[in-house]
Amino acid sequence: MVRIKRYKLSELLIFVDSSAYNSMDIVPISRHRAKSYVHNPRANPDDVVLYMAYIDEEMVGYRTLLPDTVFINDETHRVAWLSGNWVNPKLRRKGIASALFSEAFADWNGKLLFTNYALESKAVYDKTERFSLIQSSRGVRLYLRPCLLAILSKKGKAFRFLNPLWRILDALLWLVNPLPLFARLFKMDGVRFEYLPSPDDGVAMMFEQTTANSPSQRKRQELEWIIGNPWLVSSPLVDMIGQKYFFSSSPKRFVQSIVKVYHKGKPLGFVMINAADGAVSVPYVSCSAEHTLLFAKIIVKHSMVIGANRLTVYNPQIADSMRGLKPFSMLSRTQYRNYFATKSLSTQLGNKTFLEGDGDCVFV
Repeated sequence: MVRIKRYKLSELLIFVDSSAYNSMDIVPISRHRAKSYVHNPRANPDDVVLYMAYIDEEMVGYRTLLPDTVFINDETHRVAWLSGNWVNPKLRRKGIASALFSEAFADWNGKLLFTNYALESKAVYDKTERFSLIQSSRGVRLYLRPCLLAILSKKGKAFRFLNPLWRILDALLWLVNPLPLFARLFKMDGVRFEYLPSPDDGVAMMFEQTTANSPSQRKRQELEWIIGNPWLVSSPLVDMIGQKYFFSSSPKRFVQSIVKVYHKGKPLGFVMINAADGAVSVPYVSCSAEHTLLFAKIIVKHSMVIGANRLTVYNPQIADSMRGLKPFSMLSRTQYRNYFATKSLSTQLGNKTFLEGDGDCVFV
């Protein structure tokens, strides 16, 4: 029989600092993710954020949730994003994931959302018939440098067996890759950059203006929390806890940047860029419509300079501008990010549009 154990936010750090956590073969949350949860300005100490399923004394599954607030017609609604779901592969299709979900659904009064999901998790949510698609953001992924190893090694054992071949092909293709040269040719006369460790007053104001029409309406306090409490931590050598955790937590290299953009001394906007092991994402961009092409070039050039092999953007205006950047667009593919909410919540949200970094997307 499955037994569910809950952890409130106020109990989370005690748990991850315990000897029981250290002795686990599989951990349900990383320490830095737990720390981020605790510092979430929209979370309450009594929020249940971690559910663990046990059969006898063995943990066989877990689920984590990220508390948030959405704003609908001048009303605030406390919600949670489904953010992390795992079940022992030997015990799947035995109702464990459904039991974890049912507990979370009850505790959060049915006000749940999810995005950026694994297909296995979505199958669990679809089975409940409690969710509706509320938004599908059409983005773009640019392949900036050869990355056969990164892509094909995840396709299965047969592809992993050929990893030495993918590594050799990547090295050869890097030598003849013309894209870095094209990025250098982007004209940005009078454009300058300032890299900030945390948002200054100007960035905070632009951020709040950008998020004002999103259901999340994140403020400066949330941006400072995000920058100060990342879920990913650079681990040049193998991280012990990262090996026990089934979600990304310890890439070899992780860099998060707030880049403030000026033209002839006047601020034009800012870009937030996450780079993890060669994969770049852009959770938040703030610029006027007339500058979207310039900002698309800035993001591509920045990604090339830091050595990224692929860049993914879901901001529709920036993504459209990137599709017009040749020859970069020749090595691109359309990506979709779908947002789901429980049916009662989706009715209230109506046509509200989430931004690329909303939910837990800003962290991963």
